[in-house]
Amino acid sequence: MNGVIVACKDSSMCDKLSQCLASAGVSVLGIATKGASALHIANRIYGSGGVLLCSYAMSDMTASELYKIKPDNFEMVVLLSPRQRAVFRGSGMVCLDIPINRGNLLATLEMLMEQGGVPRSSKPPERTEDEKKIISEAKSLLMERNNMTEPDAHRFMQKRSMDSGEALVEVARKILNGVL
Repeated sequence: MNGVIVACKDSSMCDKLSQCLASAGVSVLGIATKGASALHIANRIYGSGGVLLCSYAMSDMTASELYKIKPDNFEMVVLLSPRQRAVFRGSGMVCLDIPINRGNLLATLEMLMEQGGVPRSSKPPERTEDEKKIISEAKSLLMERNNMTEPDAHRFMQKRSMDSGEALVEVARKILNGVL
């Protein structure tokens, strides 16, 4: 599995970055507040590679120290202040300034993923005509039975799908079979 490991001293920053990446379709392999934890995650998936996205310092090591011992098939992006940037010039690490610009972050990760073969999360396969028909029939049933609009019926089915972890077509089948 390929993707991004987020490592920051501040766990709330890890969470925010992770949510930002996930909402953009980037696979987040794990989050860590310590460099050792980030290395553990990276070594667990060593053959696949990815990107280490980290702050200037974690609770147990700096980004420079982490860079020296990271697996070779992991690229590294360091988030730092403009004054810290001079320390990393010519280091081989990609640096992004704090405060983070979401567009710059995603563009940088996309560039590294394309170079290193780290894919973005894949889109689900196209639905077959039968699956589209089942979903449409389930929406129609919800609209008729529950007096919903088409967008409301679709949102209802999507939410059920996300909450249950089932594919949208499976939720539609349950609606048609009277289970939902």
